[in-house]
Amino acid sequence: MAEVILALGVASSVASLIQFSQQIVSQLRELHAGDVPGAFLDIRMRLPLILNIISRIQDVAHRLSPDDRATFTAVVERSLKQVHQLTGILGKLTIVKGDSALKKGFKVAIGLMEESRVQNIATALKDNVQLLTCINTTPAEKEKPAAEERRTSEAPPLYGDSTGVFSVPFIRDSQFVGREKILLSIKEAFGKQNRVAVAGIGGVGKSQVAIEYCYQFKDSDPSAHVFWVYGGNVARFYQGYKRIAQTLALPGWDDPETNILDLVSSWFSVTSTKFLMILDNADNITHYWPEKYGGFDDGNGPSTNMSKHLPEIKQDHFLLITTRDTRVATRLAKESKPIALQPMSKEEATELFLSKVDSDPHEYDRKDINDLLNELDYLPLAISQAAAFIEENGISTSEYLDALKGDDAEEFLHEELNDSRRDEQSVNSVFRTWKLSFDIISQQKPRAAELLSLLAMLDRQSIPRFLLKAGEVPEVVTSLGALQAFNLITARAGSQSFGMHRLVQRFIQLSLKRSGIAQKWKDKALNCVSRAYPTEIGVAEWPLCDTLAPHVQIVTRYEYTSIDARLDLAHILCWAADFDVERGMCEEALRGAHRSLSILQEIVPETDEKLAAATWLYGRLQYYEAKSGEDIHSAAETLKKALKISKYPSLHYAESAFELAHLYYDQGNEVESLAMGKASFECWKEMEGTRSIRTLDNMEDYAVELAMFGHKDEAISYWQKIIDLCPSSDASENTKTIYVYRSSASIAEFEGDASMAEILYKKLVKLGEEIYNPEHVHVLEYRLCHAEQVMRQGRLREAIVLGQAILAICKNSSGWQITASCFQLIAECNRLQGNFTQAKVYHFKLLKLLTNMLGRGHQETVDALEACATCLMSNCQPERAEPLFQEILNVREAYSGPAHADTLRALGWHGICLSRQEKDAEAEAKFLEIISRETKVSPNTLRNLCVSLWNQGKWHELEGRCWQALDVDGYDHAEAQMSLIYALEQQSKMNEALEVRAKFLDIKEAGIGLVVLRQEQKDLPIKASGHRFGRMIHPRTWSA
Repeated sequence: MAEVILALGVASSVASLIQFSQQIVSQLRELHAGDVPGAFLDIRMRLPLILNIISRIQDVAHRLSPDDRATFTAVVERSLKQVHQLTGILGKLTIVKGDSALKKGFKVAIGLMEESRVQNIATALKDNVQLLTCINTTPAEKEKPAAEERRTSEAPPLYGDSTGVFSVPFIRDSQFVGREKILLSIKEAFGKQNRVAVAGIGGVGKSQVAIEYCYQFKDSDPSAHVFWVYGGNVARFYQGYKRIAQTLALPGWDDPETNILDLVSSWFSVTSTKFLMILDNADNITHYWPEKYGGFDDGNGPSTNMSKHLPEIKQDHFLLITTRDTRVATRLAKESKPIALQPMSKEEATELFLSKVDSDPHEYDRKDINDLLNELDYLPLAISQAAAFIEENGISTSEYLDALKGDDAEEFLHEELNDSRRDEQSVNSVFRTWKLSFDIISQQKPRAAELLSLLAMLDRQSIPRFLLKAGEVPEVVTSLGALQAFNLITARAGSQSFGMHRLVQRFIQLSLKRSGIAQKWKDKALNCVSRAYPTEIGVAEWPLCDTLAPHVQIVTRYEYTSIDARLDLAHILCWAADFDVERGMCEEALRGAHRSLSILQEIVPETDEKLAAATWLYGRLQYYEAKSGEDIHSAAETLKKALKISKYPSLHYAESAFELAHLYYDQGNEVESLAMGKASFECWKEMEGTRSIRTLDNMEDYAVELAMFGHKDEAISYWQKIIDLCPSSDASENTKTIYVYRSSASIAEFEGDASMAEILYKKLVKLGEEIYNPEHVHVLEYRLCHAEQVMRQGRLREAIVLGQAILAICKNSSGWQITASCFQLIAECNRLQGNFTQAKVYHFKLLKLLTNMLGRGHQETVDALEACATCLMSNCQPERAEPLFQEILNVREAYSGPAHADTLRALGWHGICLSRQEKDAEAEAKFLEIISRETKVSPNTLRNLCVSLWNQGKWHELEGRCWQALDVDGYDHAEAQMSLIYALEQQSKMNEALEVRAKFLDIKEAGIGLVVLRQEQKDLPIKASGHRFGRMIHPRTWSA
């Protein structure tokens, strides 16, 4: 009797609570945001949620334990009391029509005074929601319905006037949205095969697609049978087959001794009747091949090989499988590729959302809808759930989205979705599905729950298995298996990597944050990535670094306080920056290296090798990103500091010396460049011996450097030494052969024997393809070297074809440096052929690529910009070339200084460009500026100055420069004599002109007295790219 009285009392309180709460929500919707305390806006969203949960609990109150029932009663009474308080407060401050200005102001003042009180009530209501969430129940969570309550025991529903059986326990969705391509793909696949699988993550709508296809199939052939079997566990699979046997009235279907699975399988094998069978949720691979994958009793029936009982491939017998596991899909579909069902497109998701709300679609802001759908990752179940909650509780999409991104996301996504087209044993809530799974896993296998916490702190899309091994995560294999069994992660790439849905990750992160242990798992995730990241990055390590890159981005965004975590962070930032250089992301690399260096400078002593590594890397990146002479100086100082604090011998000492050698090479500082180049390979020799492949690799770099500075004989001696040392080196036989070929090719190349170099590079291409693959960066470099040797022998068309073939391969690879060199090669071949139009095309392609990868101010980019400008000059477009030359000049002066050869060449081209536009006075100024900066007058500059003076009619000045030209080696003295005579004649200095003629008797009569109205300057030499030495292409063979 007491229980009845208590139940009546609770029911009365619930009724009052609902009544008063609805009144409050209704009033709040009519008020403007500024009319009430801000806490009321939170209450406006919280109250509908409380009412929804209370109503659901009241419906199943008979299932509650005594403790839960007592908690429920207390929460209801407390909520009712709080609602009464809110009603009183709202009555005091609600502004009604007719209120005077004074009264309105008084009510606003009351609102401000009541702000803290309202906030306290809002907090209490939030606590009530959490208590109710803990005791809330659904049939799937607390207890399964009795067998006689399940729809599967009912007679199969009929559809239309069909003559065949239609045993699909779901009604058709009259508002089914999108998926036309998937449905068409299924239909087309059945035209080629009898088994088709649709695979995708949980909640993506696989079953909904299958339901719609059933109805379309039946519409196309009413006489065919359609069966639906749930394949998620043995018991339900057996139940589905029993339903088929009962529907078809197969002999013995009601005999307890009959093996139903064998009975239905036999009918499948003998019948000629056309049918379609849906095998839904075939997610657990152990149910279908228990002998191979270790079947176990999952609580729903004994282990059974369910695959043996599926319909065999036979005409007019069709099997459509839905599963989350592509392995199951492929095997059940007899190795046919499954149809991948992805989350909806933006348009489909929008249509689905609007179809689930009863309000006018125009009432919803499209931007808010788009933001919400993106946050839900276009997952149909989550979209339907969100739409139902928004519609039922009268909140806006933006309010729901704000809640979804906040701490209340779990509460909102716990909301159950009532859908008759989902299996009755499925939990129709995104978070409740995952929470139930997570709770069970935590009880049955805590290690798996810990692993899921770790995975949630990484990039969710592709988590490699080796990353978990590197982090020494215990029980990885069995833990991953448990998480897959509950569909909280998805195996990819043959279970070598795993993915997690956005909302699963969000759910785990929120749970960890509420538990106060999120930082622990952030630290653990950082440590895993740190352990897995390589510390010597060459071509062979690129795939590994590329795989880890998304996880590096995630873990480096978190904040860390412990020393160990900060050391791990510095380690990742340092070596990830090294990889970013290889990808051409130099600006990002520079930021990462600087951050790493700053952390280490705070927490480790100056003698620590980690600090030496970070200093070397930061100096290297300063050098790569240098835009001025000051930047170069700063990079040099950083690298010298790295050299100073590095132990000798050590990797960081060797690499710091290597980078300094390249820096000094770019500056033309031969002494320092050669000294550092030799120091680098001597350091490797000290560490690993003369016959170490890394010593030989750096020796080869030093030989190239010697050759570029004109020490050809010494360079050849080093290449010969490499050839002699290779047979006894620690490298593999193939690598030894490569070094012998490369060194021999370099000798031939610098001795001018292009034909021999061509033969050797062809051998390198063939060997490289055998060792690596045709797209490997080494093979592409050897192909490029081969094409260059062909070009040097004058076979320009052939070289262009070879270059274009390399470009075709590079489209599918990340070797942008090879692509850049190909553009340069093809442009040069076209220039040498006189095809300046095509040369211009490839020069500008090169400029665009280098601008994107290195930046506009990088020296490689500026070289390409100069090539474009000179090409425009060859195409008679000086007006387009002029701004480019001005840009080049500005960068060259800032980077190399006013007297550097590159700066003077840019200044000379600018002058020529001005003269071609008949701006001879400006051109004259440029050439005079060059002469003032040169230590020795260049014959080219002096000639171009003379031409400018000639074109302006400055005969007196021309006379003086012609006399000067007669004393300059390399100047065409005959030309200078003729110009001098003409200048004298134009000044009416006939006697002096006759004296000059008499003095220089070698002047041909044909040239005397020749009147030229205008002369053209001679083009300056094009800057040669030289051997590919330094930053553009330098693969580390020893690490490949």
